[in-house]
Amino acid sequence: MLESPPAASERQNTAIALRHSLTVRQASITIVIVLVLGLLIGLIELYADWRAMRTAIVQQAKSTLNLVEGSAQEALFQFNDVLADQVVQSLLDTGQVRQVILRDDFGSVFAAGERDNVIDSGRLIQALFGDLAEYTIALRHQSTPGLPYQEVGQLAITLAMNNVAGGFVARSLISLALGMVRALLISALVVLIFYLMITRPLLTLHNRITGIDPNHPGDWPRPKLRGHDHDELGQIIHSLDQLMQAFQHTMAQRDQAHAENARLGAELQVSQRIQRILLPSQAELDTIASLEIAPYMEPADEIGGDYYDVLPHEHGIRIGIGDVTGHGLESGVVMLMAQCAVRTLLNTQESNIARTMQAINATIYGSGQRMDSGKNLSLTLIDYHSVADSAPSTSNAPAVCGELRVYGQHETLIIVRHDGHLEICDTDELGFPIGLVDDVSPFINELRISLYAGDTVVLYTDGVTEAANTAHELYGESRLVQVIQHHHQAPAAVIRDHIVNDIKQYIGTQKVYDDITLLVFKQR
Repeated sequence: MLESPPAASERQNTAIALRHSLTVRQASITIVIVLVLGLLIGLIELYADWRAMRTAIVQQAKSTLNLVEGSAQEALFQFNDVLADQVVQSLLDTGQVRQVILRDDFGSVFAAGERDNVIDSGRLIQALFGDLAEYTIALRHQSTPGLPYQEVGQLAITLAMNNVAGGFVARSLISLALGMVRALLISALVVLIFYLMITRPLLTLHNRITGIDPNHPGDWPRPKLRGHDHDELGQIIHSLDQLMQAFQHTMAQRDQAHAENARLGAELQVSQRIQRILLPSQAELDTIASLEIAPYMEPADEIGGDYYDVLPHEHGIRIGIGDVTGHGLESGVVMLMAQCAVRTLLNTQESNIARTMQAINATIYGSGQRMDSGKNLSLTLIDYHSVADSAPSTSNAPAVCGELRVYGQHETLIIVRHDGHLEICDTDELGFPIGLVDDVSPFINELRISLYAGDTVVLYTDGVTEAANTAHELYGESRLVQVIQHHHQAPAAVIRDHIVNDIKQYIGTQKVYDDITLLVFKQR
């Protein structure tokens, strides 16, 4: 069953939540990536600057001490407290030294000084540069050239780290902040470029796709994306357009097929009705005094390829049963031609069955050549005659009530006598498939069978014996014979119903692949 296309309101309800949109996700990912990379690069730069700053602090401290080392040596060697105070003050005046202590060789403080109002370094500065705050050098003096140096004391300084490294921390924080701002700007630029080049064209394509009319996909509003004619997006649009055109072509073919199927369905219904009308009705069969006749036909498709007919005439009853190769409309047409030919020849009072079979063969063969269908059929014609008993009145033999004259090749005839005795008559030697060759008269032979009161005769097509169950096992002739023998004393209609019910029970839910035709008649 085909589903109806969605309504326009349903097709338009394709808005994507902002948090799920491609733009927001792409922007978020880009910002995170650029920020992380910017932070890593900034930290690497800060680490390099920190190492350089530490080296610079150490070099600067050593250089400052080297500048006053000689004056400090002279002050301690000469015990010149004025010179010592000048050394201390000169170090404090640099602004980078917080405390100066000048000790003599006995460890006593000879001169000392400390800057006032020095702001203590914070935890960050202490953590980064705290180990570089204190420096001490030994002071040695050579009183006479050539003599060894004599240790005269020590000079120790403590740097004002907030003054020395405070600028570095401030610069570093500013540099890190500028790096983050630069990363955000780069992210925004990347997002904008990505949006203009990819996201916006994709959104345009998405809007055009959601606007496709399911009933006319070939008329979809193909987008024109400037600058994307030869890239992947352009190829996607081109491929999508080809797909929509293919859909449109397929739908047109589908609609045409639906219209054709509807027309054929109507024709098949008419043909099926014609076929059923031409079959003998049960009321017509009930008027036959000498035989009980119960037919059954179930086509595999709308038009069956099986044939049967019962035609009373002046000298008896002509019974026909056949099976056209295949099934469907062509087989049904061949079946109708055979039926019409049998009726026509009977109405012309053609009594020679061999000529009748050849005339039917010529009709089917010629029509098959014209239609180029290659259809043929197996066909058995039976002439039934009601006869009087020719046995002496003193005989205990049962009375012969009728005689069958059988012509043509088809399935076997199953005969169950009134006493249950089974006879199976093979028809292979009685004829040749009708419509297969242009002349079948050399193959036509006759088989005569006497019927007694209560005898049952069953004619059938291969759709009965070849009916398969869900395990693909065939129903078979032996099972058919068992059902007939078990119910042979019942009326013909009851025997027919038992056979049909047994077939239905056997095949279960399996599909019927061939026409099923059955003709049961009993001698009254």
